[in-house]
Amino acid sequence: MKSGHTEQTGRGSTLSRLCGALAAVFWLLALAAGIVRGFAGSPTILEAVMRRTAPAEQTGLPEAEYAGVVRMTAGYLTGKEAEFQYRIRGSGGEEILCFQPHEAAHMADCRELIRLDTWMLFISLAAGAALFAAGVFRERRRGRDAAEIRRGMRTGIWIVGGIISVLLAWAAVSFEGFFITFHRLAFTNEGWLLDPRTDLLIRLMPTEFFIFLGVLGTAVFLAGAAVMAFAVRKRRHYGL
Repeated sequence: MKSGHTEQTGRGSTLSRLCGALAAVFWLLALAAGIVRGFAGSPTILEAVMRRTAPAEQTGLPEAEYAGVVRMTAGYLTGKEAEFQYRIRGSGGEEILCFQPHEAAHMADCRELIRLDTWMLFISLAAGAALFAAGVFRERRRGRDAAEIRRGMRTGIWIVGGIISVLLAWAAVSFEGFFITFHRLAFTNEGWLLDPRTDLLIRLMPTEFFIFLGVLGTAVFLAGAAVMAFAVRKRRHYGL
């Protein structure tokens, strides 16, 4: 009888740890999705990085037009703008379209990715909350605290940390290879292969633009993961 109870208790602890681990994975996935969504919809961040990595003398876009292009881009990616296009006035007063149809088509693909990313954000938050609640319910029903859930969450954080470390190492060794692989997986066409000689979009968002955003996003993600790890750290009960 005791053996059966011990086996049942062990199985219950394993399930609670699994709930905690999966909750941590989903919440970290939500954090990553939130960072992507936040960057894509932030004119302030996009403009600051664009001005740093793609100055006007390299892009050919007048300095005064950067803010407008960035507002349009952020609005389009987040569904607030219906069209990806920016118009400026030429020296003779004529209207000039900044982006060609194939550039707009690629940004339409990007907008779909941001839409999926937004869904992933909400689904991951909900899944993490449901798993965490299920783990807490199991532990409280057994008259225990959340130690097993915290242990599982620490495992989940380590798993995600290992995956992130591999991806960061890959990007550090060969960012071009990492970048190309990502695009081949994310897009079903080769519309992302733009020519800087003719396409303003790639001049505004060169490789350095994405490297800077990647470093910034990684820093924010690691800070969030550190906060989660601190929150689920092992508690010490002194004098017990």
